[in-house]
Amino acid sequence: MNFNSFNKRRGITLIELLVAMGILSLLLAAVFVVYRTQLRTATTQRSISLLQTDIQQAFNIMKFDVLMAGYGIPATQIPINGVNRSDAPDVLSLMSTGFIVGGTTRWSYTMDIFGANQIIVRRWGDERVDVQVGDRILIMDDRKKLIITQPLTVTAREALTYNNQPAYRLTLSGNVQTAAGNFVYVIPGGQFQTVQYSLRNDTLLRAGAPFLTGVEDFQVSYWVDQNKNGIEDAGERVHNPQGIADFNQLLRSVRLNLVLLGALDMDYTYPQNQITLEDHTYNLNGDQLHRRRRIYTLDIKVRNVR
Repeated sequence: MNFNSFNKRRGITLIELLVAMGILSLLLAAVFVVYRTQLRTATTQRSISLLQTDIQQAFNIMKFDVLMAGYGIPATQIPINGVNRSDAPDVLSLMSTGFIVGGTTRWSYTMDIFGANQIIVRRWGDERVDVQVGDRILIMDDRKKLIITQPLTVTAREALTYNNQPAYRLTLSGNVQTAAGNFVYVIPGGQFQTVQYSLRNDTLLRAGAPFLTGVEDFQVSYWVDQNKNGIEDAGERVHNPQGIADFNQLLRSVRLNLVLLGALDMDYTYPQNQITLEDHTYNLNGDQLHRRRRIYTLDIKVRNVR
């Protein structure tokens, strides 16, 4: 037996063990940091993805609300209006005989000249659209001038064919003088429908009900085509629609702006300490600087306002 070789063997010293444990601790710490970073990134990306879905759905509804504003509303009314507040969120008010969400849009048109308490209107073959018994209606010409000043009630309905077209003969609660091509709009519940968007705390309300959460600011602007050339010129983008002469005739689009907030993250600092949205400027301080923000804008051309 070679005792010299046996005597040369030795174990790990305490210093080597401590060094090895230190290196292992550093490696584990690095792995933990990478894992934590990846987890935070994944969580942030998931939150952003959900936020994108929410804002897309919200903008779709808001877009259709603006498009439907003015539908079946006489020219004497202002179907798109708002309250501008340069030091606070804005308010947008819309009016229609029916909105896509939570409303109906039944309508028709007169098929000939009539001068009594009966009119003949186009029949669509769809009860969701056709005028029904019990409906209260308004009749307007193609310029949205009222043919009748007060709504009339449909008391009877008879299906027939008129000039080779499916039609209804409607009996009304009063006499009316109409021409061919006058529009007949149903007023749900006997009155115009209204939808108002406003911000309460961090929740955007639609018709008084919670619509979108995590909203820091809501601002609206309006393009009024003063010279009617179809081009947005300097000075034609306004923030206060009230008091503008011929607003219905000049309004071309409504621009909606939202600032959406992310969760509080003390490891993040917003790159600016001030935000300007349309004519509203506000400062950020304290915990407000540690929240991510995304600004969304949607410009909607009006369709039923004249």
